Amino acid sequence: MNYIERAIETSMSYICIANPSDPGTLGSLREDAVIAIVGAFGLSSKTVIQRHLGLTREGVNKLVNRMKKKGLLAVHPSFANTDRGFILLTSQGIRKAEFLLNRELHLRSDFSRVNERNLIHDLSVQIVVLDLAKAQKINGFATERDLAVQLKLRGNDPRLVDALVVDADTHCNVAIEMETSNAKNKSNGDIRKKIISKYLEELESNDGLYEFVYMYSHRQRYLTQIEKAHARLFAAHKSSFSADQQQLIASRIKYKPADCNTIYELMFNSKRQLGDDKLELVRKDTYLHHLEEIEKLVRSSGDRVAEIRREGFIEAGKVLGIID
Repeated sequence: MNYIERAIETSMSYICIANPSDPGTLGSLREDAVIAIVGAFGLSSKTVIQRHLGLTREGVNKLVNRMKKKGLLAVHPSFANTDRGFILLTSQGIRKAEFLLNRELHLRSDFSRVNERNLIHDLSVQIVVLDLAKAQKINGFATERDLAVQLKLRGNDPRLVDALVVDADTHCNVAIEMETSNAKNKSNGDIRKKIISKYLEELESNDGLYEFVYMYSHRQRYLTQIEKAHARLFAAHKSSFSADQQQLIASRIKYKPADCNTIYELMFNSKRQLGDDKLELVRKDTYLHHLEEIEKLVRSSGDRVAEIRREGFIEAGKVLGIID
């Protein structure tokens, strides 16, 4: 069994927990879940933990502070995310994570090694993967760190994706890709061409790392730009991609606009109130006002992009518990 297979096999063991009536047992399960999450991804944040465990802000603060006192983790200040900080495991926490996940994690407790420029991107990936796990839509996952450990060229390997998940229904391996910038999407055909070639190498291979690619972002227009960029490349005279390759890309890349608003509110909305006990990340009246504006835009324009945006906004409202 290789490292990626081991990561997938052990990834779900402690992350999704039941809610036993005994408070002591529940507290222990929550601590193990935090250790497993931070161990697998290398770092995390209070917002990620709060959402995944369904805690209030006060609850997640108490949990993190208790684990800090036990010497399992540390919170480091940062201006790179809305939490104004990120969570790393201590040496003791790393040892426990390796025990729980049953593999060497190649982690260090040195916060200076964290690339804060990628922090929001990496936390957004966590939101997506953990939501899929909690909804029982996947049977396991491997993080970008897990892929980098096994692949020979590590950070420079073109096969790296943001995460790898196993679909619970089809048992197919699915690559998770997070777009938090439009730098690679708009008027940059050469970069998109390289990315398509990267995907094709795995999708056409009998032993490729993944069979589908799911594209996520906090902006629906970024996903639209990617889809249009691919269409432009395929329509270009003397396209370097065959008709079969074009069809393969069109059928295997799935865009996930329904998650855009959730990712935005949790990771990018600097006005979000962190102390909201009810986990309503957007006030209901503000949400309904914006929804009404989008509905008017759809009715007046009939634009498909506006319809997709409305669908994503409604889905985000359901996920956040604002509407039924």
